[in-house]
Amino acid sequence: MTRLIALATALFLATSAIAQDSRSLTGSATYLDRMALPPDATLMLEVTAPDGALVTEARIPTEGRQVPIPFALDLPEGAEGMLRAGLATGGQILWLGEPVAVTGDAQDLGEVVLSRFQPMGFTSAFRCGDEVIRVGFAGDSVVMDTGTERVLLQPVPAASGARYEAEGDPATSFWNQGDSALVSLAGTELPECRMTFPMDETPYRARGNEPFWSVTVDDGEMLLIRLGMDDLTLPVTDSMLTDAGVIVVIAADPDRALRAVLERLPDLCHDTMTGMPYPETARLSMGDTTIHGCGGDPWDLLTGRTWVVEDIGGSGVIDSARATLGFDASGRVFGNGSCNRYNGAATLTGESLSFGPIASTMMACPEAIMGQERRLFDTLEQVIGFDIDETGALILLGPAGPLLAARAATDGSAP
Repeated sequence: MTRLIALATALFLATSAIAQDSRSLTGSATYLDRMALPPDATLMLEVTAPDGALVTEARIPTEGRQVPIPFALDLPEGAEGMLRAGLATGGQILWLGEPVAVTGDAQDLGEVVLSRFQPMGFTSAFRCGDEVIRVGFAGDSVVMDTGTERVLLQPVPAASGARYEAEGDPATSFWNQGDSALVSLAGTELPECRMTFPMDETPYRARGNEPFWSVTVDDGEMLLIRLGMDDLTLPVTDSMLTDAGVIVVIAADPDRALRAVLERLPDLCHDTMTGMPYPETARLSMGDTTIHGCGGDPWDLLTGRTWVVEDIGGSGVIDSARATLGFDASGRVFGNGSCNRYNGAATLTGESLSFGPIASTMMACPEAIMGQERRLFDTLEQVIGFDIDETGALILLGPAGPLLAARAATDGSAP
């Protein structure tokens, strides 16, 4: 009996500690469209930390209920980040809300208003451990964006769900089973994937030189700025994804006989004036005129993966002392210096990349490893830019050229 009482007391104290270490986040999701919600729709909720890591998530079957749909999430005490809410069915988002700030206290968000989701090329996204992949349809085929490349997959027979494989490479595949999926990249199995919210691509910007031009796609409109011409705003009328992985955005105003076509090619692009790398090559066509440039955000080339350092200053690295770099959406660099964890500010402008003071833990390690860590931190202070080479490696640049080389990890490990 004494042992049972002690056990019950321990369970009570553990439960109380958990309760004290968590807090509630409540609200309801709704939309303004006069449209009934499909009976199999699911309310998706995700809270992510400032570095993009998933804090908590929930999937609430609506089971025929209509909006507003209440929700409640338990969060760790003091956790902050952003909440995304959306309604999905058949593996696709139907309605999606803007990110909502989550503070460190108990919080009632009230009504979170969702808007009809209009995908730009890719219709779904899946979180596979720390990685996010996107998929979109091009006829009967699927284009899978892994963050480093876009792969065309063809349908193959499957016992359940829908399975797609790369032609000539069955070890690269996407097996969709509703709101979950199994993904293999060249034989490397990713952790089981769960449907997540699309990566925020708006506003999307592209630009070019000689002649200078820029395009911004945001909130259903395309803004064109061209040297020596009046600015032009056109409504976006359509978007599609080709089997070559090209996202095509069409904007038109029939009343003024105006039509612009923006093509987003999955090819690394370098600005012809600054040399800054961009994740996409862009083509803008109006009538018989086509001009070229770069598109997307250079920051996207850095985030969403763990970079493992392969060389510092041309002297190589100690294989057993893994040094890493990670970048988050808030403008921070972090990782393992070889021995100690570190973090610091990362500033990206239209022409340069630089790092602020680096703070690290103070663990003691063998002198050779500590020496490599000091070289890494000293190198980061000298960086003025970056590039992605033809093999996909990250090259950090100094005034005289390359300072450091790193390659994206393939094991899904955190920085």
